[in-house]
Amino acid sequence: MTLANKLTLGRIGCVPFFIVFLFTFGRAGKTIAFLIFIFASFSDLLDGWLARRRNEVTSLGKIVDPVADKILVYSAFISFIQLHLVPFWMVIIIMGRDLLVMALRIELAAKNFILSANKLAKLKTFFESIVIFFIFFTLVWEGFKNKIWGADIMTCLLMGIATLLALVSGIQYWIESKGYLK
Repeated sequence: MTLANKLTLGRIGCVPFFIVFLFTFGRAGKTIAFLIFIFASFSDLLDGWLARRRNEVTSLGKIVDPVADKILVYSAFISFIQLHLVPFWMVIIIMGRDLLVMALRIELAAKNFILSANKLAKLKTFFESIVIFFIFFTLVWEGFKNKIWGADIMTCLLMGIATLLALVSGIQYWIESKGYLK
């Protein structure tokens, strides 16, 4: 198994620890959860870089890497729902869109067509990360939330942008692939 694939699997292994610390040990636990999330996010950049640099891009990596990313992001969003920090319905839209796109990719791959990530999807992913990091800043640094006027509004705004991008990019993927599904 390549080092890049080990890092990807390690990212998945971080998720239970991330969740446990997020919900235990108060502010210290949230800080540790944030550090775990940062480490896991960095490992996503590192595993792709290593795989390309060492010429070790594998079929396993192509499949497991995006799944590991979704597991990490979904664990954060679902945890934030439980903590009443993000609206449930927005997370459901994002997850539903991702499942639809994954199903489209699988179906189209069976027909020898690759559905590549588009710019809106990459922007959606960027906003998901921004939301998660912003929420962690409000959780970890006491007073940060009070210093930033409307931190709750900012969270909803950022989450709303990610949700809107999920909807629009999901529709865009559907339109792009419709002709190939027949």
